[in-house]
Amino acid sequence: MSALSPKYLCPHCQKASRLPEPIPKEGKFQLTCAHCAEKVVLNFVDYRFEIVQILPSPKEDLKQSYQSFKIPVPSITDSIKESSSSKTSSGKPKPFFEKRVVWEKEPKKENVKFNTNPLRLSRRNNNTRKNPSSFSYLRVAFTITSILLFLFIVSFSYFVAGVLATKKEVPMYLETLSKNIPTKILDRNGQVVSEIFQKRTSTLSLQDYPEDMISILLNIEDQKFFFHGGIDYSAILRAFFKNIINLSYKQGASTITQQLARIILDDRRKSLNRKWREAQLAIALESVLTKEQILETYMNHVYLGHGAFGFGEGIKFYFQKNPMELSKEEMVLLASLPSAPNKYSPLKNPEDSYTRVRAILNMFRNRGIYPNLDRDKFVSFYHNLSTRSPNETVFGSRHDIAPYVTEHVRAILSSIEGEKNIYESGGYTVETTLDRNAQELIGPIVREYLAKNKRSGKIQKRRVRLKPESPLDLAFRQKLEEISLLNEMVWNPDHLDGDKDQSVIQAAIVGIQPNTGQVLFLHGGDEFNSSNQFNRVTQMRRQTGSSIKAVLYASAIDSGSIHSGMRILDAPLYYRGGGGKEWAPENLGGSFDGEISLRTALVKSKNTAAVQVAERLGSSGIEKYFTKFFFPNETEKKNRFRGDLSLALGTLEISPLEMASAFTSFVNQGTIKRPYLIQRIKNSKGNVLYEVGGSDEFKLKLPEERQVIRPDTAEVMISLLRDSGRASGVRNGGYTGDLIGKTGTTNDYKDAWFVGARPDLSLAVWVGYDNPKFGMGPSGLGGAVAAPLWGEILATIDKKSILPKTQFSLPVYAKPYKICTLSGKQASPTCPSTQELYLSDYPPEGPCTEDHKSTSSDHKDLMKGLY
Repeated sequence: MSALSPKYLCPHCQKASRLPEPIPKEGKFQLTCAHCAEKVVLNFVDYRFEIVQILPSPKEDLKQSYQSFKIPVPSITDSIKESSSSKTSSGKPKPFFEKRVVWEKEPKKENVKFNTNPLRLSRRNNNTRKNPSSFSYLRVAFTITSILLFLFIVSFSYFVAGVLATKKEVPMYLETLSKNIPTKILDRNGQVVSEIFQKRTSTLSLQDYPEDMISILLNIEDQKFFFHGGIDYSAILRAFFKNIINLSYKQGASTITQQLARIILDDRRKSLNRKWREAQLAIALESVLTKEQILETYMNHVYLGHGAFGFGEGIKFYFQKNPMELSKEEMVLLASLPSAPNKYSPLKNPEDSYTRVRAILNMFRNRGIYPNLDRDKFVSFYHNLSTRSPNETVFGSRHDIAPYVTEHVRAILSSIEGEKNIYESGGYTVETTLDRNAQELIGPIVREYLAKNKRSGKIQKRRVRLKPESPLDLAFRQKLEEISLLNEMVWNPDHLDGDKDQSVIQAAIVGIQPNTGQVLFLHGGDEFNSSNQFNRVTQMRRQTGSSIKAVLYASAIDSGSIHSGMRILDAPLYYRGGGGKEWAPENLGGSFDGEISLRTALVKSKNTAAVQVAERLGSSGIEKYFTKFFFPNETEKKNRFRGDLSLALGTLEISPLEMASAFTSFVNQGTIKRPYLIQRIKNSKGNVLYEVGGSDEFKLKLPEERQVIRPDTAEVMISLLRDSGRASGVRNGGYTGDLIGKTGTTNDYKDAWFVGARPDLSLAVWVGYDNPKFGMGPSGLGGAVAAPLWGEILATIDKKSILPKTQFSLPVYAKPYKICTLSGKQASPTCPSTQELYLSDYPPEGPCTEDHKSTSSDHKDLMKGLY
């Protein structure tokens, strides 16, 4: 009799089996070994048992028993089947333990004892009691499964809650992507003139990319992009097993949506938490955005190396092309970069890059797509790129055809946004009035022209003043100090004495559309850099020389003080002012021509005549008209206007922008439109932040529109200034078209001006040195230096048909009269005459009553040889 034990040791196979529970208290039971299928009869007394008989099973039954076992222990179904014969006679079901193990009642006729040591069996059974039964396995498995299921449900609920919370934050995340996006400055036709940025990010729409570009990218990065919900689970499993097999990271499984989520989160740490957040954001993105929006955002923000964010910037950096100009081979090279832009950079690591490209080509071949890609073209790409520096970036290749415009726009943006960082905010669109085709011509033309004139000696740097600085010098120094402070520079007085930017020959160019006031092009000076950001078009005011005479003559004609056919005496003048001050205006060259026509006086730029015109206009008239032209603002007039006669010779300091604006009155029926350059500014969301209208963009303190002279006065001035323009020297620059204009030269040849106009354009040109202590030498005349540059610019614009050419219209308001060229009165039939225009209510004096028959043959035509 064995000790109480749930173990049974088979006498044949010597393998232990666990007895079913609960163990019977007494009685005889037949037991079939679960291992060898041998049958025995056990006798239980007080829960203890002993083997009393062995009942061998038939071979076929044994075979059948083995076939029914899939594991060393019998299944529940097999146990029930084998124990079906051992039900009690009452038909009641056997105890549960009899269903777990195959039990059979002792045959009534057989009572063979098996001579074995029950104690030994009991000990062995007791030693093997610790092995779990099938029921225990199932219970443990069930428990573990339940726990895992619970954890899965909790994790899934937490994940879903995170997705829902993240979904609300998607607009905020997308807004962060607009930060550091370049601010684009567009011309009047929507072409990009320049950009303001600290980070170069693409802003193209999906339609701007070729279909093949998109197809190639998806085949490389995310073949199932349009079929998954943000996460490709099959790809994750595939990558998991491949990485396990290779015992290293061989393949990733991130979808394009997950990559966009990673870009948004800007977290490169390899952690489960980052992956968790990335997955949540990917699913949230898929629920908020369309597939096209996700793809477009990804293509505009994925990093492609060398500071280029987005395929638009990558295309420009690597190939200097527009997206639609790319070949398929170039598309493949670009699409190979997102996975590791530095490792696969064709500039830094061409060998790794080519290895990556070949792997892509093999993948395409296996899939049967893009079979005609030319491997030789890739070799050519790498050969061309090998000439470039591996350290090159998009910042080094920054190209700005209008740097002074860009700086002006930056200042306007900063004033609008206040404390906001316009670089970080980014994404502004600035629509300007510029014509890009004209703007990009100006810089090269000016640089080449000035260099040529310096080489020829026409422009020389001459120090012209050793005496203490004048108020003009001090004003110039103050302006440079302001600019230096704005750019966090330290002012160094030695700059004025050395060959620095302040003493490099400069030119300021500005073109305005007369009927609108729109700035068509602007050049603020020599190359724009950290030490040269002074915009000479808008921030510089210089003496205008004789170019101001056009405004003076127009004012006097408009007031009726003079008329175009009058005669004026060109002779030495002497003025004694209060306090013993004396002043004697001199003509350039020191010559005097006696009595001449007003037209001749303007063409020859006679200073004596200009002073007499100013005397006729009077101080009140001068103040009235100069207030209209330049100083409508009372404070500005008080600070800048001087009403003495020297004003007639151009001693007032006026900016090139103001001069170009003043000349628009002559071709716009006496009306001046306030100049402006920015039409509209939108932020990254498309909201309009600024629109032309009530704002005074250049801080000129001018009204939006003002009538400065009458329309008939404007027509008279066109007639006078056409002769002046033709005789100015613009022809030496290659210009052959019609124009009006006036040259200007200041003392010591410090400033050379030519301001001219035609119906479609008013253009001011100034040439000189920033430092008033330097002049350009005796050849530095407005007609010799500034006018030819004006002519070269307009000749190039016309040659390229950039701006529409319009002709001066016939006079409508002014009336033509025949004027005696000797007396200036209305001509009689015997008078030598010429035709002049007069104001409708200011007809010429006349008629002329002098007899010119005897003197006509001796009369010298003063205009002869001027053209």
